[in-house]
Amino acid sequence: MKTNRSKSERRAYKRYPVQKNAFVILRNGSLNAGQITEISLGGMVFQNICKNGSPPGASEIDIMLADFTDAFVIRNLHVKSVADRGISKKPSFDSTQLRKQAVRFGNLSPSQASRLKYFIQFYTSSL
Repeated sequence: MKTNRSKSERRAYKRYPVQKNAFVILRNGSLNAGQITEISLGGMVFQNICKNGSPPGASEIDIMLADFTDAFVIRNLHVKSVADRGISKKPSFDSTQLRKQAVRFGNLSPSQASRLKYFIQFYTSSL
């Protein structure tokens, strides 16, 4: 008989919901950004708007807060997409679509890892 293992058991790192307006900037030659909804030491989930329903792939991102009281940025994080799906009920008249994307972080520098831990400690909440 198969046992039902929860998703959290399969994950290497605990995910945390992001409490502030934190955004990911996709470094793919465009000005595409998305709002971060969950983050862990291993990756994150964000929502972004795509034109023509195609995801704006990027292998490098920046994380930043959109808050005038805190200045926080983590630059040049290498990522690999692990999931990408549309979450809009139906396409809009101009063929833009809201998408949810999960990415896994690549090798982090000591500085990036430290800043990511700081971000998780101060800008997320426990599940």
